[in-house]
Amino acid sequence: MDKKTKTLTFTALLVALTVVLLYIASVLPTSRIGVTTIAGLLVASAVIEYGVGAGLSCFAVSAVLAAIIIPLKSVVLLYVLFFGCYPIIKSLIERMKNRAAEWALKLLVFNAALTVLYFLWRSGFLIGIEPNMAAAAAFYAVCNVFFALYDIAFTRLAQFYISKIHIKR
Repeated sequence: MDKKTKTLTFTALLVALTVVLLYIASVLPTSRIGVTTIAGLLVASAVIEYGVGAGLSCFAVSAVLAAIIIPLKSVVLLYVLFFGCYPIIKSLIERMKNRAAEWALKLLVFNAALTVLYFLWRSGFLIGIEPNMAAAAAFYAVCNVFFALYDIAFTRLAQFYISKIHIKR
């Protein structure tokens, strides 16, 4: 098989798995964010194996299919606004090799997504996500701490993937 065929096949498989995970997240009464996070990690597999282009394809196709198929649109929004696109953004940002600038950009991206989700929640658009918005500043601070932990864990999972699972060429 040539490289284009392998890339297409692998990406299509990841798209299918992503949509299945997002559907599971939409029907589960709990763990929606956790399962959506796992779905986003599949995009990272595409980026690691075949580059940013494959990751973008995986993200775009799975986002469109999820928007059509998934009954709970808040899960789709979490995926589209952050968990699905973050592996691509992270890959691009970490090419900078300046840790302070990397973290600043990552936090900017996260807080932008969080702000959009916050306003969608406040407008009543999101169903099934019930964050405590009593103190918005505290909420943002706690979310930023969890984001930092998520990013560190994501990096470690990516390193594990590269060392143990990555397709050796």
